[in-house]
Amino acid sequence: MSPAELHDLLSGRKRGFQASLLRLGLSFAEPFYTIGANWIRFLYNVRLKGIHRVSRPVISVGNITTGGTGKTPVTAMLVDLLKQQGHRPGIASRGYRALPGDEGESPGATPAGNDEKLMLDQICPGTPHLQNRDRVKIARQLIREQDCDCILLDDGFQHRRLDRQLDLVLIDAINPFGYGHLLPRGLLREPLTSLRRADLLAITRVDQASEEDLADIRDVLQHFTRAPIIEIAFEPTGWIDANGNSCPLDAFQGAALGFCGIGNPRNFRGQLERLGVTLDDADWVPFPDHYHYTVDDVEALADRLDDSRSVLLTTQKDLVKVAPLLSANIPCYALQIQAVVRDGGEILNQALNELPYGGKS
Repeated sequence: MSPAELHDLLSGRKRGFQASLLRLGLSFAEPFYTIGANWIRFLYNVRLKGIHRVSRPVISVGNITTGGTGKTPVTAMLVDLLKQQGHRPGIASRGYRALPGDEGESPGATPAGNDEKLMLDQICPGTPHLQNRDRVKIARQLIREQDCDCILLDDGFQHRRLDRQLDLVLIDAINPFGYGHLLPRGLLREPLTSLRRADLLAITRVDQASEEDLADIRDVLQHFTRAPIIEIAFEPTGWIDANGNSCPLDAFQGAALGFCGIGNPRNFRGQLERLGVTLDDADWVPFPDHYHYTVDDVEALADRLDDSRSVLLTTQKDLVKVAPLLSANIPCYALQIQAVVRDGGEILNQALNELPYGGKS
């Protein structure tokens, strides 16, 4: 089942007997996931599962749903903000579905090179970034070996084993609450009551939502938490190919072939269409989230190019994975995205300024 088909099923857009039966089965499974999620929360709340503190502040960037909320561009934005303030941030991530390759720098690490790491390394050059399921270990390693004075914990809201001094939770304005159900019936990883742990909430993709929808989202969030809320937009800045050559935003208006392997492919397709790219269903190829492309995949995409659609368009996360597979005669460009705080910039700056960078925690 493709990501788009899964969203259609969970949202109820997909009708019919088979879809209804599938949703019923997922509804029966949801309570078991809920029990497990609540049990883990309980163990951490009563300190039966250990929470480990490191000697420098940890900033967690996470979400309460599965799928794309924009953690990677937000993490890149935070790296820039912290560096502008004179800090030395490091990034600690799990390395979800890492690509085959050499082992990472940390003993026991996942193979270096999953899509988030490859993209962050490209847009945050010089920023230390380690991947390991044991994020306590690599946080300490970043502090000890790379002299980082703060740690950005990627996808950290559910990873409570590593203590944090700022818990930032991203809420996607397009699908904020995962269709109102926990996994597997919906996309929620935890009940919305878990938002009480958050120190700061960021509604993302606010440029794609109406003011009325944003007000409704704020009303729901304020029912569960008193944490301040900021708003973030993802603004396209241009196109880039595998060799680093750039093009302006209006370079590819008209027909093209779009593809991606991300958690929310519909959002990317919408971005392309708003930029003037014409995409019929035959011009759009969604892959599963964190997909590992093969030479055959790239050749199949290239074979679909013709005079009317002469270029492949994708995301930066996907480009870093397909780049080694592209031959010189296959034009492929990625849309460059920048996270921009539309509302609440002073709240974010204050939260960052108040962290104990000297290790006093």
